[in-house]
Amino acid sequence: MKKLSTIRRTTDPSLGLMAKTGSHCPTNGFWRPEDRSAAPIFVFEGSLMPVSSGGSTVWYLEDAVFGAPAYPVPHRV
Repeated sequence: MKKLSTIRRTTDPSLGLMAKTGSHCPTNGFWRPEDRSAAPIFVFEGSLMPVSSGGSTVWYLEDAVFGAPAYPVPHRV
């Protein structure tokens, strides 16, 4: 199993938690792309942060989730 790396993870207290495309997600939650080109998406802790419509981006934590999410997580078909 690949060891999680937090080297590329960045945080800024004024902006909240951030993670770059391709890095491991630091926490469960709904994340939005830097340019706000898409609605927030749910990413599980340890998963790779996805690309956005514009390619690589910085993702900002919109809403951290501890336990079951308060609103439905989209299902994949």
